[in-house]
Amino acid sequence: MKKFLPVALGSALVLSACGGGGSDEDTVVVGGKDFTEQIILTHMVAELLEANTDLTIEREDNLGNTEILTQGWTVTSTCMLSIQVRLILLFIMKSTRKTLHLLEEVYDTVKAEYDEEYGITWLDEFDFENRYSLVMRAADAADVADMSDLESIAGELTLAHNANFGERTDGLMPMNERYGYDWGTTTQMDEGLMYDALRNEEVDVIAAFTTDGRIPAYDLEVIADDLNFFPPYYAAPIVMNDTIEAHPEIEELLLELGPLLTEETMAELNAEVDINAELEEVVARNFLVEQGLIEE
Repeated sequence: MKKFLPVALGSALVLSACGGGGSDEDTVVVGGKDFTEQIILTHMVAELLEANTDLTIEREDNLGNTEILTQGWTVTSTCMLSIQVRLILLFIMKSTRKTLHLLEEVYDTVKAEYDEEYGITWLDEFDFENRYSLVMRAADAADVADMSDLESIAGELTLAHNANFGERTDGLMPMNERYGYDWGTTTQMDEGLMYDALRNEEVDVIAAFTTDGRIPAYDLEVIADDLNFFPPYYAAPIVMNDTIEAHPEIEELLLELGPLLTEETMAELNAEVDINAELEEVVARNFLVEQGLIEE
């Protein structure tokens, strides 16, 4: 039976048993969602397992969104899943409770739900998170200590955001209410265009992810979320209970990798792809070689 190890940004790594009658019990499918960081992580985990275990590894990147993947996970014909930690309570558990902002609250709640509902173990989270944030040009952010400082000047600023941020329960309108923002202008833009618009001074603030490689490349700065509005978006490996029991070496390898993946590191790796046009699999492999986790 194949096992599946999805990878997700701000993300989850999952290793689950795949439905079906196959006999390839030592095959693991590593998969992830359809953006740069996810694809890098997919290849990184696949390379790490290929080089350090006897498992047969298959790769599936560019998978769908969280809700689609969650639906697929519940049917036996689908053996691949990728989820984002920041969406767990919103999409998977369909929680009507208030958003949990402390990492421990999110982690403990999700861990218990997954063990009971799906037979899945959540391992220790990695050292990076990819949360939403407000981002400005570094020169303009010099006098802005945190997001609360923007309240008094929001009326003079143009905020750009993607479509998803405008609809999220931890997105535009709840953020405006929490911080008291009344923006001069808000505009919805394609995510790629937002960064160019900010760099070219066409907008003043964008809602972006903290590990996006364009932040350091374009000399932008993340504004501190002093009221902890955005919930924690840490990456964490999640593994089917029977799979981790059969292959404990997977947990050992992921625990070695986790501390090496800081926010700064992930932003640099993302920039290699998005700015320097390197292939995701090349970036992933080079990083593992540099860290001594695999041989060149």
